[in-house]
Amino acid sequence: MAKQDKQLKKELKAQAKLAKKSKQQSLNTSEEQAEGVKVPTKKVTTKISKQTKAKINVKPEKEKIDVKLAFKEFPIKMAKEVNKIKWSGRENLTRKFIIVILFMLFFAVLFFFVDWGLQQLFVLIKVI
Repeated sequence: MAKQDKQLKKELKAQAKLAKKSKQQSLNTSEEQAEGVKVPTKKVTTKISKQTKAKINVKPEKEKIDVKLAFKEFPIKMAKEVNKIKWSGRENLTRKFIIVILFMLFFAVLFFFVDWGLQQLFVLIKVI
């Protein structure tokens, strides 16, 4: 019985010592965090397979937009975007306009003759 009592006392003493040590550690970490001292933490690194990464679809949180600020900044942003545009000169616009008109005329004539040819074909095979 005496041996059992001694062993029980040792175990209780060890448990009390462990509890005191963990309590002291938690107090130290809370004091360090209150003071702004970074507490080193263990990084758990595990390798995740590409398939698992593909299955996990984590979307980043969207930042909240300040509507009033965005409304105030809108005209400034638009002015900056308009200033980025490179405007064509008169000669360049004239040349492009002529090219477009010639393109339209060419294809109008082409489609006219294609239509006329199909009409003549249908007349020959007596569909029309």
